[in-house]
Amino acid sequence: MAEVTRKIDQPEKEKELTISFSIFSAGCIETYENIFMGSVHFKDVALAHILLYENKSATGRHLCVEAISHYGDFVAKVAELYPKYKVPSLPKDTQPGLLREKNGAKKLMNLGLEFIPMDQIIKDAVESLKNKGFIS
Repeated sequence: MAEVTRKIDQPEKEKELTISFSIFSAGCIETYENIFMGSVHFKDVALAHILLYENKSATGRHLCVEAISHYGDFVAKVAELYPKYKVPSLPKDTQPGLLREKNGAKKLMNLGLEFIPMDQIIKDAVESLKNKGFIS
């Protein structure tokens, strides 16, 4: 699963954000504990498109994610950044055969793209949820 995180207007219409941020409503954690995911800020997706369009040496497919991690890593990071929310914990390695990857988008990075870190991706999404009144 790859997820583009951006400001949110109507989370009920945003399927992937409903999955990731269901942790605030004690929603569907058990359903998603075996998911590995790659998250990326919407600004990075836009910059990657421009970079690839303008760079004639860019060929083939490009994975556009900051990193590939377990959903439990994402949930743990949200809990660390926002301890006031009662974010549940998940087992770290429900699928130990699948490996995490810090530099999943090496081709884009080699072309000069610097990804917005996961901490900032989460902060931007949570602040957007707060500003829209979907969480307090």
